Amino acid sequence: MTAPGGVGLYSIGVRGMEVPQLLEWAAEQGVPFVHLRGGPRGFDLARQTPDVLAHWRRAAQQWVPVTGVTADLDLTDLFALAAPERARARAELERLAAAADALGAGWVRLLGRTVPKGPLLKAMLGSRLPQARLPLLVELHHPGWLAPETLGALEEMLGRWPQLRLLADTTQLAAARPAANGDADAALERVLHFTRVLHLSDDGTGLDAAGRNLVAARARRRIADGQHMEVAVEWTGQPRTPQACLSRYRDACREWPQRVGPPPCRP
Repeated sequence: MTAPGGVGLYSIGVRGMEVPQLLEWAAEQGVPFVHLRGGPRGFDLARQTPDVLAHWRRAAQQWVPVTGVTADLDLTDLFALAAPERARARAELERLAAAADALGAGWVRLLGRTVPKGPLLKAMLGSRLPQARLPLLVELHHPGWLAPETLGALEEMLGRWPQLRLLADTTQLAAARPAANGDADAALERVLHFTRVLHLSDDGTGLDAAGRNLVAARARRRIADGQHMEVAVEWTGQPRTPQACLSRYRDACREWPQRVGPPPCRP
């Protein structure tokens, strides 16, 4: 997975625009690529017709590419102990990955809101990752992922399943560092080793709040050393208007060059 140049934008930060309008607006603002919220709480790609997906792909080709799509599925849904639930999750992933591929995207993100334990963890470690058309990135939403035992299990999964890697969110990883039990810096480096996408996250308190700058700086060093990471801004504050989102995006563009090198965004 080759990281595109510049800093992109996650569509979660803007409401009220359909996909072609969003991509045209992004191009006008100099945003080089977009991550699209693809689950039912977003643009629900898995339930779009082939004609709609083809129309959206043409918009992406005309304006800015959609390089990744986010799902509302949790990684653990794919290994649910109840067979019907597991089958539904895997079928949903298959449909979403096919739709993301139709748009020209390069990966699908899974949620990581549940830390697997007990029988669920055993089932995951004893199973294969479902095959998908695109690489899968899990976003570690739960701080417990950085606890020593769980992080070790995660590394075992990532070692077994090369198709699975990580999306690192600066807010979530900053909040998770205490769970590492005194070895937070080492735990963060272990996570970043498997990271292919970085979201510079701002919930309205700023890009540097609560240790986010530390996470971004660690990622910066890895990028400078040659590790491929696709970097995008995630605005989750209020309001989710194009104007507010663009303002936070511009803030990120001004600050990120200090961490990674030459300016990635147009002024």
